[in-house]
Amino acid sequence: MSFYSDQANQFIQLAQNIQTRITNAGSSMDDATRSSLDDQRDGLLEQANKMILADIQAALGQLNLDQPRLAACTANLNNAVKTVQTFNQIVAIGEAGLNLVTACVSANPGAIITALSGAEKAVASALGKSNVVTMPPPTDANDADAGTITTLAASAASKPTQE
Repeated sequence: MSFYSDQANQFIQLAQNIQTRITNAGSSMDDATRSSLDDQRDGLLEQANKMILADIQAALGQLNLDQPRLAACTANLNNAVKTVQTFNQIVAIGEAGLNLVTACVSANPGAIITALSGAEKAVASALGKSNVVTMPPPTDANDADAGTITTLAASAASKPTQE
């Protein structure tokens, strides 16, 4: 984990400590103090979220991943949660989303590809395969690099079109 993620975790801990103080004080805390502490807590959480987001973006920017696939998968996860009806499906999609976020934060290409596949399978299971964007197979099955991050990132689905 990077320095910024470590710092963000410390901000989150501070925000939790402030919330604990607010909760423990209950009605004995005056409104001005409560408001000030609420603002501090919210500021810490906002800054932590910005730092974590910047870390994730930097990690993904350094990897050769199929970013359109990642974006499509994330959109599919969000849409699936709105569409599915059963609790088990919602839990499976939520778990897949959490695994994907955790893998992205780790900046481990293998973990990201595994989590991406897991998320696509969870959405496919919940919604049916016709609603899911998936990665095409490598073009040359005999290629020694088939299935590697570089090959996946260079797939036809992620190549920009020339106008």
